[in-house]
Amino acid sequence: MTKGEAVRCVEDYELFDCGNINGVEGCYICYSESNGKHMVYFPKCGEWAELEASQFERINKKGYVSKKNKNFTDRVTRLEVTLVT
Repeated sequence: MTKGEAVRCVEDYELFDCGNINGVEGCYICYSESNGKHMVYFPKCGEWAELEASQFERINKKGYVSKKNKNFTDRVTRLEVTLVT
């Protein structure tokens, strides 16, 4: 999947104060090798979810990123730990 693609949660999933996000549109961010899940941002409530591939679906054609999502994802980067212990 492409960073910024619009996705929709297709299973019941309780996300903090957002409640159940089944049917809610989110913005795909990335796949995490460490836990095998996909990071999705849900602007409706300003929260992030780590979802299995079966828990969401692509809304538009493969690779399409809206201008709104592009503007958002251009400012999103992976957390880098720089403190050496």
